[in-house]
Amino acid sequence: MMNSVVNKLNSTATCSYISKMFASGRWYPQPEALRFYSTSENSSSSLVSDNSNTSISIKKPTPEELGLPKENAFPVFAKPRGTGKKIFGLVPWKNGEMLADYVLFEESMKRTETPWLDYDGMTREERDIYIAHLNAVKDRKLSYIDPKTKLSVMTVSQLLYQGKCCGNGCRHCPYGLENASEDVKKNRKYEMSKHRSRPPTQGIHRRTRLLVVDNSSLGKEANNSGKLAYCIHVYKAGYRQKHMPKATLGDKILVAIRGEMKKGFIVGANTHIHYRKHGVPSTDTNNLVLLDDEGNPLGNRILAPIPAKLLDKRDHQQFAKVLALANKFF
Repeated sequence: MMNSVVNKLNSTATCSYISKMFASGRWYPQPEALRFYSTSENSSSSLVSDNSNTSISIKKPTPEELGLPKENAFPVFAKPRGTGKKIFGLVPWKNGEMLADYVLFEESMKRTETPWLDYDGMTREERDIYIAHLNAVKDRKLSYIDPKTKLSVMTVSQLLYQGKCCGNGCRHCPYGLENASEDVKKNRKYEMSKHRSRPPTQGIHRRTRLLVVDNSSLGKEANNSGKLAYCIHVYKAGYRQKHMPKATLGDKILVAIRGEMKKGFIVGANTHIHYRKHGVPSTDTNNLVLLDDEGNPLGNRILAPIPAKLLDKRDHQQFAKVLALANKFF
């Protein structure tokens, strides 16, 4: 009796298959499940058998076996629209106005983004144009009014919707003026600073705004009014017409402040990262200490910390008076 039970158990087929833990992604393609059936008496739980009586059958698992219900399946992506079809579109708005759809709006915002280093080098007029264009793109407008000429200018959304360069030398052409002639490229009236052959000037020079850090009444009035003092001359060797040298930390300059002209020493310079020197710290703003007509400090206290590098100028008679007013160094 016992032997017959053992023989029946040995003749029973043993089954093993790959677990669903090896499945990845959606339902298909999935790794094929290998089922091994053995009818030999010396069969084991191993997947590999040297017995010639072993037969292998391959069967794909069903979603029910893998525990993947259809309602939880990953959505099927839409097919690409292909070439030759318009990707961008327009949507109607009030009074018959057309606005950019969401796809066109996203692409226009990507084309409008400008790095801070490029924006920092723009002139005031170029910044006004950039902000006006950016606000129009945010509102999904197809045109905006130039802040200076009061003329209507097409935004990058309108140019992207056209699908190709028109060759007219548009200000915000996203196609790099590929269809414009050389004469049109040369005669463009507006050109952003990042495309100029001459890079933006770094350092403290003419028209550079400075923050007064002493407690003089004139400096407080200028800082609170929002119209900071600006440089009009640098007392430094190497001056040539239209090529004024750049002022650095510790130099004397002439500034225009509240309708007056005052001399002062630079006690903090916002130096560009490419022009910084080892051991000379850079501040967030260009700081200034005003001097009176006799060369003495206009105030009696420096409110902001100043770089300790300026202590090297303590032998200078006028600068020693400025250092005596400071109580914080970094």
